[in-house]
Amino acid sequence: MRPSVDINVDEATGIWETDGLPMLYIPRHFMVNVHKEVESALGLSKYRAVLLQAGAKSAYYWCQKQAQKYEMSEVRVFEHYLERLTARGWGQFRLERLDDNLSGAEVSLTNSIYALESGAGASHPTCYMFEGFFVGGLQYVCEQQGHGLPEIVCEEVQCEAMGFECCKFAIKINHRANA
Repeated sequence: MRPSVDINVDEATGIWETDGLPMLYIPRHFMVNVHKEVESALGLSKYRAVLLQAGAKSAYYWCQKQAQKYEMSEVRVFEHYLERLTARGWGQFRLERLDDNLSGAEVSLTNSIYALESGAGASHPTCYMFEGFFVGGLQYVCEQQGHGLPEIVCEEVQCEAMGFECCKFAIKINHRANA
């Protein structure tokens, strides 16, 4: 099987690019080891908060750029985001539910890089890095649909690394917080 994303390499700079954005190709174990070491140094709570902000900012930016490049609607660009995360090897993402009124959503994930590297028996969810990804992507959707930037809370409520069949993320969107 060949990758489902095109990778363009600039001959002059060596920079890899997909969908008009610079990319990196790194070993999975490197990414997971960095993740574990930073979690250990900062503590789970502080690291999770940092990842939430950074992930949300990055996902919002990515959705904004992809919507412009491919002229996609709001929800379609979020689905495209999940497809691209899957195609780039982070795991297999699926939008299970997105409420019509944008009050909540659920995303499932199988074969997450963090769950696979952690193995079974983890004491806490290991895939929380993705919480910010979903927050930022859905902030973009909400803003584009005229809801402003509502408060969005995402939590990994089950993880493959803890023995579940898949990772699940529960997402609550509070539009009143923006009023």
